[in-house]
Amino acid sequence: MAIDYAGDPAYIPWYRKSMDSCPFKLSKYLTLNKQRVQCTACFPWTSDSLDILWGGHAGSDPELRAKWKDVTKKWAGAIAVGVTGRLMVFPNFASKKPLVAALPAAERHLPIDHVAWAINTNRPLEPLLVLTVTSVILIIEATTFSVVGKLRGHGGPITSLCVHPTQPHLFATSSRDFTTRLHDLALYPVQIPNNPHWPPRPEPSLAGPAHGLHMSESEGEGIGQCVAVMVGGRSGGHQGAVLCSAFHPSQPLIATGGMDRAVKIWRIPPSVFSPPAQPRLAREDKPLFSTNLLHKARVLSVHWSLFRLADDILITHSAPALMRRRHEDPEDTYYEEGIVVVWQWLGYNRFFPPGKVPQKVMRGTAGDYRNSESFKVLAAYHLPMINKHCHVYRSLTHDPILLVPMGKVIRVFNIPQFKPRTPPKFPADDIVQLTGRMHLEETRESRPVTPPAQPEREGSAASAIAEDEQQEGESSKDTGSAGQEGEAPPTRDEDVPTVTYPPPAPLAFLFDAVESWDVGAVSSTGDPLEVPDITSCQVGFDGRAVVGFGEGTLFIWRLQE
Repeated sequence: MAIDYAGDPAYIPWYRKSMDSCPFKLSKYLTLNKQRVQCTACFPWTSDSLDILWGGHAGSDPELRAKWKDVTKKWAGAIAVGVTGRLMVFPNFASKKPLVAALPAAERHLPIDHVAWAINTNRPLEPLLVLTVTSVILIIEATTFSVVGKLRGHGGPITSLCVHPTQPHLFATSSRDFTTRLHDLALYPVQIPNNPHWPPRPEPSLAGPAHGLHMSESEGEGIGQCVAVMVGGRSGGHQGAVLCSAFHPSQPLIATGGMDRAVKIWRIPPSVFSPPAQPRLAREDKPLFSTNLLHKARVLSVHWSLFRLADDILITHSAPALMRRRHEDPEDTYYEEGIVVVWQWLGYNRFFPPGKVPQKVMRGTAGDYRNSESFKVLAAYHLPMINKHCHVYRSLTHDPILLVPMGKVIRVFNIPQFKPRTPPKFPADDIVQLTGRMHLEETRESRPVTPPAQPEREGSAASAIAEDEQQEGESSKDTGSAGQEGEAPPTRDEDVPTVTYPPPAPLAFLFDAVESWDVGAVSSTGDPLEVPDITSCQVGFDGRAVVGFGEGTLFIWRLQE
């Protein structure tokens, strides 16, 4: 159940309180027989979720709402865990034995890279689990653990998986094939390619996934269909592996980040939300926004902030960057720490004006998808060199928080407490010197020019031009004599001093500049546990629990409020 802070004005949530004590307490510590945990996913919905899912239309049915309440009660506190060849679901905060499902024989020897909860609109009372194994997508029914769908299409390993926050039948996968693909669980796989033809050939193209087209073979079995592709390439897409993606909660947008250091914001085609009768793959090759000026290395995560209903603020973080100390010596290099950046997309209101209906045809200009500068950095900090994974939790009723695992401790930061980056020092002395040299003077270009009269005889134009040149010569002589009498001569370019702006202030180190809570693997007596390091973590259950995992270990911390 969601926490209603408006009911008690005196109530202060934990993320706005003092950081003297940790608000989370270790509830469960499990060892999984030395199996490497690859991914986790907390059950994301509550009994009130029908008010926001699918625009709230499903919540108007009293019978469906009553059954939905039973479903959420059954799966409350459930945590899905992916290991090599198996999927485990721990019910009720791991207070009971896990439910275990083995993968099909073809994928049984491979690790589960990503897992997420989803719902098919045709069966909203049967939660689904979406898994990715290399470049294959598996869809499992959570109650029976039966495989109800298997999808192919990516031309490389899948690097991320995310489900739409308000349309849970839609999910996105990014891949090393430079693309991001959107899938619909309410549809069925395409068995025969339905690609357009490329002139001069009259038959359908068989270019395949690399060009955002159907394969020459069946897309898969069971349920699920790829409905749109964000294509990579020089026309505007990613020019490297796409490593992360995130749906906008209220607008048809999806943000992506990749190996090419670029962050891109794409328009989701209208056919994704209103599928046509004849299956056809939508193709987007030019985003509404793209820039590689935010990060110096590959972008590992991207999130929409949702803080104070701000729809245009994003949070991204990148890996350490390999830098060169001197241009003439390519071997003299060093690593610069990765950074986390909170920034604002300035073009949001241009495509989605407040109080107006967005335009049907939504296309950016070349300045939007070719290294745009239409953004504003609100805050930026360096991250530890050894850290690779960060998690951002955001909700409409919760401040966005950043979790950074460090060894056996998870550092938790309240993102609204980030401070703006220090602006560079303004060169005031040079500006004063330049101002003293400024003066107004009537120049040749500023004088009004009276066209000469047009006499009837020939040669008059040449004589008029000669007369003008003579007058200009006399004027220049007068100016020179005036300069000899003590007036300031004209300013020459070499007399103007060069204004040198200092470089921007270096970024502060996050752990030193911002206070945080330490969520650690400690016993009930406060003694540290001898456990492997925590490699990744996430927040779930409306911010009431933190789940972390490492080499064969699973940790669950619960909120003490």
